[in-house]
Amino acid sequence: MVKMVKLTEEMKKSLNEAIVFLGTASKDGIPNIAPMKALKVIDDETVVICDNFMLKTLKNIKENPNVSIATADCRENPFQYKGVAEYHTEGEWFEIAKEIDAQFNKIPKGAIVIKIKEVYNLKSGEDAGKLLLKDE
Repeated sequence: MVKMVKLTEEMKKSLNEAIVFLGTASKDGIPNIAPMKALKVIDDETVVICDNFMLKTLKNIKENPNVSIATADCRENPFQYKGVAEYHTEGEWFEIAKEIDAQFNKIPKGAIVIKIKEVYNLKSGEDAGKLLLKDE
């Protein structure tokens, strides 16, 4: 039986409220990082991010679906999330992205759906970098 990651309420709040950065890498391992504003935690393991202006990020996801998300609120809820991304331009996930983007008066080009596989602590101190959750 596969154990799924179950994000805590603190982790969900971090993703929904903090400054969020999405890290990707090309098939050749060239990194890219970009701030994300239009996103939503859908359930205990899924995050949807709207594609409004992605170039390198989208190219990287199509070449290499492994991604990392970091939240930048270093006092409250700093976490790093690692997962696998899929890109959708129609269907249920795209409809969710349109709902998310409605608050910004935009229509997305697509939806990036990320299944979270690991969560790490980013708070400074002796537990910095500690693995908190892992898909098994």
